[in-house]
Amino acid sequence: MAKFSTLCALCVTLLLPAVASAAALDDYYLSKFAQQVHSVKAVSSVSQSQTVKVERCRTPLYRELKRDWKQLESSTKKALASYLTRPSLPYVCNPVGGHFSIHYSTTGANAVDTTDANGNGVPDWVETVAGVFEYVYDIEINKMGYKAPPGIRYDIYLADLVAESVYGYTQNDNIGVTATSYPSYIIIDRSFTSRLYVDQPGGPYDAKTSLRITAAHEFHHAIQFAYNAYFNMIFAEMTSTWMEDEVYDSGNQLYTYIDDYLPDASSIPLNAQAVGNSKYGRWVFNRYIAETQGSRTAIRSVWKEIGDQPVPAGATSVNDGIDVPLVPVLDTVLKGNLGNNFFGFAKRMLLQNWLSHVGDIARIPTIAPAQTFTGSGSIQAPSFNLPSGYTFAVYKYQPSLPSGSLQINFATLPASIAVAAEKVNSLGVTEYPYNASSQSVTVPSFEAGDVVYLVICNNSNGDMGSPVVVTPAFPVDESLVSDGVTLSTDGLALDANRLTVPVQQSSSTSGGGSSGGGCFIATAAYGSYLHPKVAELRQFRDRHLLTNAPGRLFVSLYYRLSPPIAEIIAEHEWMKGGVRVMLVPVVLSVEHPAGALMTVLLLMGGAGIARRRKLALVRVRR
Repeated sequence: MAKFSTLCALCVTLLLPAVASAAALDDYYLSKFAQQVHSVKAVSSVSQSQTVKVERCRTPLYRELKRDWKQLESSTKKALASYLTRPSLPYVCNPVGGHFSIHYSTTGANAVDTTDANGNGVPDWVETVAGVFEYVYDIEINKMGYKAPPGIRYDIYLADLVAESVYGYTQNDNIGVTATSYPSYIIIDRSFTSRLYVDQPGGPYDAKTSLRITAAHEFHHAIQFAYNAYFNMIFAEMTSTWMEDEVYDSGNQLYTYIDDYLPDASSIPLNAQAVGNSKYGRWVFNRYIAETQGSRTAIRSVWKEIGDQPVPAGATSVNDGIDVPLVPVLDTVLKGNLGNNFFGFAKRMLLQNWLSHVGDIARIPTIAPAQTFTGSGSIQAPSFNLPSGYTFAVYKYQPSLPSGSLQINFATLPASIAVAAEKVNSLGVTEYPYNASSQSVTVPSFEAGDVVYLVICNNSNGDMGSPVVVTPAFPVDESLVSDGVTLSTDGLALDANRLTVPVQQSSSTSGGGSSGGGCFIATAAYGSYLHPKVAELRQFRDRHLLTNAPGRLFVSLYYRLSPPIAEIIAEHEWMKGGVRVMLVPVVLSVEHPAGALMTVLLLMGGAGIARRRKLALVRVRR
């Protein structure tokens, strides 16, 4: 329905009224920051059976606001200027011998609980905050050996963040202590007592638990700015989220974020820029690296390598939107074996053979197979579409005969594709690698009770990777069915007409790799690759167009024709507004496919009635 309604919406675009809107970037940031009334209403009206999802961290949003600042209208800048300055709070707690200054208020919207059981003039909650951050400092700096943020004391601000629906965030100051190392400050919610925080998935969470995991998360952002403020934001969130469980193993909220990444691991690259909450769910790759490298110091080595990088070429300011590329850094630390490590990570997500935090393994979701097959003997490999590097998919095989073997045959595979079969039965797990000579994976014994999982990874190098679409070694025919091979009816039928769609490098404002790139015209019209409407269109492309032959043909033609058009649009403000108006029905149909289809049907019905009336009038006149 989504594909049909979108195509219909394209057909009726010119029939809809066109009203130009304000600049898209302005709309985006105003909706993100100036939403107190809406957020408060959402919180007050939520029922026991509903949960308003809280943002883990708004550090990426603030970073992008600074980078897009020059493109915003003066009225927008005026409205949002206060968000980019340190809060002004009347009181500050400086514990003797501590590393933090805790800023707070006892009146107004930002007021903390003023209970002072020990009568020392400082609210107990403020002292709790100071104690938690000191513990985090001791673990992350003294025990784990990370670089401390510059300055004698680090500033923590307690503010009401319920209206913003976020736990906290970290912002860098505008002047660095070196060309790449910057001081920063942290703002967290004043109490974490709102139901907004208590009732999050995996909860309920008490205030101290929310404080602990937020402190562990945000303070590592402070560390990251100290290493190199040009860091890749995705790896920054992966590390800060991973750090929550390394500092406070009992919090366990980070496990709930994996479901925001794993179901889309075949379309969201490991190093892709922000795609919903998937950036938090990708923290689990850090755990894999720490386990396989023998120590969690491997993650510190990545940050040390980032810290050793100079200001990226072409960057004149930390707000230029040019970051240190992530993939070369990871590959350096992993001694040129990033691809093998990602392949191993994919297999571990399937097999769940984790080596650390073993008591929490059940909290890590397993990846669901893209397709399930029943068959034995020599069969063809499934078609698969891995649009970018560092993506993976899993396929499940069950035997159709009591005993026999299984040989999965491939067409020629690109060097970037890694393939292996994992046979699982009561005896354990046995791996069977891909044989390049025979272009197949062979499981010599495939019997009742066995299950084979085929793991396929695109390990393309570079920050963007390459799209890989592979067709079966030979077409589906009746001989396969007679051999006992059947395909599960999950709507993913094999297609021998797959096209390889080129992936284009995104603009510098994306800060690195992306989930497939492209969307040139929408990016030019909305002013940023990160605009939520552009993200929705990219997601629609990956999930609904690149998964079928007509859709891939459309995308292929679009990639050939759209870049020069996008360049012209980007150079003319009046064109941007017009194109945004033309994209309205397309975006609406992606967001609300049922409504778009109903609109199309009503328009078609209205047109049919008008046509019949016209014919009737013609007959009367005759």
